[in-house]
Amino acid sequence: MKNVSISLTDQHAAEIDACIASGDFASVSEVVRTALREFLSRNPKPESSQIDLDIAEFLEASIRKEPLIDGHIAHQNILSSLKS
Repeated sequence: MKNVSISLTDQHAAEIDACIASGDFASVSEVVRTALREFLSRNPKPESSQIDLDIAEFLEASIRKEPLIDGHIAHQNILSSLKS
């Protein structure tokens, strides 16, 4: 197992200490590993084939001079889909 050093805000450190004090976790490492696993399960890495398709679609739309979606609108659409 690789040993990694990270910097945390005082609030984050206090939250981790509270998790350990409650008895739910045995160590800082256990809290961080659990949080990382949960984060990764919620935010899966996109498939490279999907990325290739998205790039091709963008290039084709650019060639046809089709309007592309505004970044702010795209962000709002993503947030909405995550909430549902």
